[in-house]
Amino acid sequence: MIYIFLLMSISTILSYLILKFVYRIIFKSKKKISKFLVFLGSIILIIFYYTPYSFYLEPSFYKFREICKLDPEIYQANGGKIDEKYYNKVLAYFDTNIDGFIRHLNKNTRNWDMLSKWQNDRLKISFTIVFKGSNKFGNITKINTLDNIAFVELFAIWRDLRPILDGNEGSGFYLSGDRENCGYFKRKHKGVKNGK
Repeated sequence: MIYIFLLMSISTILSYLILKFVYRIIFKSKKKISKFLVFLGSIILIIFYYTPYSFYLEPSFYKFREICKLDPEIYQANGGKIDEKYYNKVLAYFDTNIDGFIRHLNKNTRNWDMLSKWQNDRLKISFTIVFKGSNKFGNITKINTLDNIAFVELFAIWRDLRPILDGNEGSGFYLSGDRENCGYFKRKHKGVKNGK
């Protein structure tokens, strides 16, 4: 109940301030602000707050969208080719390139690795490359090269944090929300091709 009251109060105050800005500063009007417009504005702000498209106000969402364009499935569906240029684009997020990555694996006699890194406090990216050429014991039987890559996977998550009133008996604010992955673009646009 407190959460609903607080949500309505904050949205009403914001609506009033926005309308005051529009009335007084932009239109230079001295008219009183309509209570109906303030109420309507507060309802619109609440709806906007809970819609996915308000994500577009978050700078980290744009970086998430750019990284998801490098998801192998989305990348190929949009006309990209999985080649050295692609690997270098992805591995740049981990401060390396494909040559350095392969040298590292060959030095440590492994045929796969997963890199994982938080890009900021809301965005995490993981990239896995598996090379052909290991026996049933996992020992490498071939030297890793760009030509014998068997599998690649890019996984990115973005936390769409929202401040909500909760905690011990509603005693405080904390940030909560879901975690979105690149599947968000596939679901939203009903197909990989449009996940731009």
